Parts: sequence; structure tokens; C-alpha cells
Amino acid sequence: MNIRARIKRLLVRFRARRDRATTVRYMFPAVLGAAALLGAVTISATNNSFVTLETDVQAVESGELFEVTVLTSAHTPVNAVDITVGFPKDKLEVFSVDRGQSVLTIWTEDPVVTNSTVQLSGGTFRRGFIGKHEIVTINFRALETGQYNVKIQDATLVAGDGDGTSVPVTTQPTETIALYNFDQNTSPEEIKVAIRSGIATDLNNDGEVTLQDISAFMGAWSSRSQIFDFNRDGRMTFRDFSIILADFFLQ
Repeated sequence: MNIRARIKRLLVRFRARRDRATTVRYMFPAVLGAAALLGAVTISATNNSFVTLETDVQAVESGELFEVTVLTSAHTPVNAVDITVGFPKDKLEVFSVDRGQSVLTIWTEDPVVTNSTVQLSGGTFRRGFIGKHEIVTINFRALETGQYNVKIQDATLVAGDGDGTSVPVTTQPTETIALYNFDQNTSPEEIKVAIRSGIATDLNNDGEVTLQDISAFMGAWSSRSQIFDFNRDGRMTFRDFSIILADFFLQ
């Protein structure tokens, strides 16, 4: 029996125990058993290049301003980027785009804001940057109530090797941020449900964390094809595994 099958068997066993006390009693043996099977493997995001979004909010009031930061992480020197951020034009408007902390020092043109996208194109004087850096911070204004996504629609990274080599971009869960815009008539339960449906550990975006999400996590862990970094420490570790397990058991 392979590792994934053994993990799945453990999880099915403990998922069947719906009583809270029983779940808590068996959760830690399940986690420790999984740790023994996984060993001390740590997948580093430094082995991949990606573009991601960060925000401090999940729910906003109509008319409120909030920030979404666009970041990129390069595992090889990158000296030019072209990124398209998409947003629902009927739900959000771009108030401003802040380049003050940007790693980019040359812009082919100012950030271009259309009805539903923000286009970011630029580079650096130096040969290239490595590691995680800010591209811009976009200030949005919430317009209408409802749930909506801000997402990376397209991203191109170019190596600073003098040949214009394209750097592969790895898909990240945080390429899309789910937000909920509410007004005074929105109930707390509606907000809770909406936020819950946008949690990062819902890898297949079906509204809940299931064995399919855990299986996808284990597949990425084994193949190193994706980085699921839920606690945003730049690595895919057992901490991230514990986060997806907690969401699975406690939802």
C-alpha cells in the first residue's frame, strides 16, 4: 500500500467519528502517523518561481478601500515581468496602484487599469532578482455586495540571462483571493459561510475541504509539482499539512 493510500485510510477512519470529543482524541494520532510516513521532507518554494496575491481582509463593507499586494518569487534571476491581475468590474474599482515598494525599477509603461484588469510590465536595472519581492499594491474600492475573486490572469517572468529565457511559473493557491462584500443587511452567518468557501485549503474550490483536497496536497508533496504554502512561510512543510487536516476535521 503506497503512502497516499495509507494516509487516506487513516483519514477515512477518523472522519467517520463525527463526535467532537472522539475527533479530538484521534486527530493527533492520525497527524503523528502521517508525520511518520512523510518523514522530515520539506519542499522549498525557492525551487519554483510563482506570482501570488496577499491581502489582510476577507470581508469588506460596501464603499470600503482595501489593499491587495502582488508579489513574485523567483528561484532563478528574473529581470522582467509581465503580469495581468483580473477583478470583477461590477464589484470593484481600482482606486490607486502603489509602486513605492516595488522590486521593479523600470516600467515599460505605467500600470494600465482597464474595466476588469490591471496590467503590470517592467524590469530592473540589475541582472535580476531572486526570492520573494513586491511588484505593486493595488488599492480597491468595494462597490456591490456579493462574493468575488481577485486573481492572477496571466504571468510571464523573464530570466536575466541576456537571452530572454522564459522562466516557468508554478501555480499557487494564492493566485486567487476570494473576498466577500457585505452591507448592513448581511447576516453574520452569511459572511461566515462566504469566507469559509474561500479558504486556501479548498484546493479544488468546491466550497469545502475534503479528501480530494488532501489527496491533491499529498500528490503535490510527492511529485513536488506545486507548492501549497498555507502559512506563507515560503515552504511546503508539515505545518501546511496540519493546517489542511485541521480544516478537514473542524469545518
